[in-house]
Amino acid sequence: MFLKRVAILFIYFSSSFLLGQTNIKTMFYNVLNYNSNFESENRTAYLKTILDNVQPDLFMVCELKNESASNYLFNNAVKAHNANFVPAQFQFGTSSDRSLLQMVYFNSEKLELEYQSVIPTVVRDINHYTFKIKTASITTNPIRIEVFVTHLKASRGIENRQKRLSSVNSLVRELDRLPANSTVLFAGDFNFYTSNEEGFRQIINPNNPIKLVDPINALCPEFPEDGKDYYDNDFDATYFWNNSNFKNVHSQSTRTNSLSDGSGGGMDDRFDFIMMSENLKTNENLFYKNNSYKTVGNNGNCYNSFVSNANCTGEFSQELRNALYFFSDHLPIVMELETPENTLSIDNIKPITFANSNLVTNFLSLKLNNTLFSQKVIIFNQLGQIVYEKHISNQQQLKINTSAFSKGIYYLKSDNNKPLKFVKI
Repeated sequence: MFLKRVAILFIYFSSSFLLGQTNIKTMFYNVLNYNSNFESENRTAYLKTILDNVQPDLFMVCELKNESASNYLFNNAVKAHNANFVPAQFQFGTSSDRSLLQMVYFNSEKLELEYQSVIPTVVRDINHYTFKIKTASITTNPIRIEVFVTHLKASRGIENRQKRLSSVNSLVRELDRLPANSTVLFAGDFNFYTSNEEGFRQIINPNNPIKLVDPINALCPEFPEDGKDYYDNDFDATYFWNNSNFKNVHSQSTRTNSLSDGSGGGMDDRFDFIMMSENLKTNENLFYKNNSYKTVGNNGNCYNSFVSNANCTGEFSQELRNALYFFSDHLPIVMELETPENTLSIDNIKPITFANSNLVTNFLSLKLNNTLFSQKVIIFNQLGQIVYEKHISNQQQLKINTSAFSKGIYYLKSDNNKPLKFVKI
């Protein structure tokens, strides 16, 4: 009976490996007044370091100044990081503020851009992109993602809050034009100080044509219905993101003192978001990967400090946090989507390879190519039993002691790698 069970377990693991899956890592970043000038170009190397660490498939940005700036950023950071990336068509501003623009760059091995447009608002545009995932069934059964990227009006005050609300209403009208079952991402520097604000509540309004949600549900306590003005006269930080209870999601500011550009003040606000349609929690063809939403560089221990503070150690390395400090006064937001289907290029994606041979004696040596900042490596024996398990982070190589392994065939699996077979001899 035992042998029958482990045989079934092995078949299960083997079939899971063969079916595989595809992850789409999305990333939004405010690139801080990125212009076609020496100051911006001089900090571009930091962006490449960030991209090398994060490894996104869809890179969404705001605060580009012009097309020349976009081209320089793409050629010297994005494409230098991954030659498979291509830019969307650059679109000039159509709203009142045309000095700060949005853009996306994407991994052409995984994504195909089908459509793009600009939605005018009272302040800055909302850019709309429709992507198809490059699966084997892309022609007969395409999996689409509707992506919206924006930069809402900054600063406090009722007038600015109303402008943010008006821009959100423009998005909601656009959602009404999409099929009701569309999967949607809405990313940007939203500049909301609290989830109680009218504009944010409109984003998550359950009566919207397509319901949007915060993937991590990190919302502020609701204002009491007591007639007080919690925005100004009766301000209480309890009801805002600017308090230590939200220190693990703060995305602005990376600095306590401003540099040549950008804000200081330390990490104390949640301005940057990737919101998603609620159906990404239940959709079978494309869905949100649990616990993948992160504020890159925020180790949860840097409230009111600068992101590169040597005391703010944790998941995100010192090298990465240094680059984040110098590149922008915001932190990037990432989240991952999964589909059970393989992309057309899945065989070319090999984050983990053998450094020498798949025939091992006492040690298995692995080369970690384009490794994500955190993932798990698991080794199964022929019976489907786990014989080794380890979390890896920011490593280029991994050496596993196999001296205690019995002779035979083993399978190595990681979060983002097809199974590798090796033989202990």
